[in-house]
Amino acid sequence: MLETKIEIRMIGHILERQIIFKLAEAIKDLDVEIMHVDVSFAALKAGIEERMPSVMTFFLVGKEEDKKKALERIIELARENDIKIDYIRERK
Repeated sequence: MLETKIEIRMIGHILERQIIFKLAEAIKDLDVEIMHVDVSFAALKAGIEERMPSVMTFFLVGKEEDKKKALERIIELARENDIKIDYIRERK
């Protein structure tokens, strides 16, 4: 049986608020991995100066119980850093 993965898309100041590093720290003690991370931004200078948001999409994979814990932490991290979660959806 294939385990489902959770696809997450976040919009906000991903790079300048170091969300990638905070995300890695938030899940370090869980049996999950964040894979296929894609960060895009329209313009580098405008993004760094927080005039334009960037978009990050990734997959959360791992044991079901740990995925739930990780998802809670990801949602909290987004809230604390004023990052919008555009969607969260399970994929096979």
